[in-house]
Amino acid sequence: MEITIKHAKRRKKKSRKGFWALLIVDILLVLLICGSVALGYHAIQEFLQRVDAREAALVQAMYQESTEVNIPNALRNYTAKRLTKQESIPAYSISQIYQLDLREPSGVTAADLKLVTSKGLVGLEEAFVNAEEKYGVNCVFLMSIASLESAKGTMMFRPNNMFGYGRTGFSSKAEGINVVARGLSSRYLNPGGGLYGGSPTVKGVNKRYAANPQWYAKVGNYMQEYYAVISKRHNEALSKFK
Repeated sequence: MEITIKHAKRRKKKSRKGFWALLIVDILLVLLICGSVALGYHAIQEFLQRVDAREAALVQAMYQESTEVNIPNALRNYTAKRLTKQESIPAYSISQIYQLDLREPSGVTAADLKLVTSKGLVGLEEAFVNAEEKYGVNCVFLMSIASLESAKGTMMFRPNNMFGYGRTGFSSKAEGINVVARGLSSRYLNPGGGLYGGSPTVKGVNKRYAANPQWYAKVGNYMQEYYAVISKRHNEALSKFK
């Protein structure tokens, strides 16, 4: 009986030692985690300070030749400069329209397209923009084809086919926009596509898309018209910051 009690006391002492050892390890882990968080926080703060310093330096550089710096005006003009760079939409000349890479982002939003849609194209702005984002085909180009081939969505030889594309109709105009955008992306604008016309431009697409050799000029006219209206809207909005 006495031996059993001694063994029990020894086990109790060992368990206490194990408990304290685990507690110490836990405390060290907590301290390590807290230290890492603190270091991360200071690193983030230092990064933000560097970013702020660069922004301030850019503003100051714009007016370094002035004897008196009007800080509110400096910030206002700097903001306008950044917005212009990010959001400006060019009013392309017709020759520039012909040279546009139709795989590049147009920079146009659904709100922009609402400025130029009419007749049977009204309400399809999101569909055109979504097709560009999904398949990488300029949405102004897509809408210009639809404008030409279906009299702006009002005349279609097959149901909801505004593009004269293929030999079938679609369940909706939005579906037609997606199908045509996918086909243009993979077959007409892709150098490896079976209907690639030598360049990802409106003239390149014309070679295999339409029998009329002047098709590109008619589509290009719509593109130029739409870009002109959208560009004017952007410039008017940006002028308020100047």
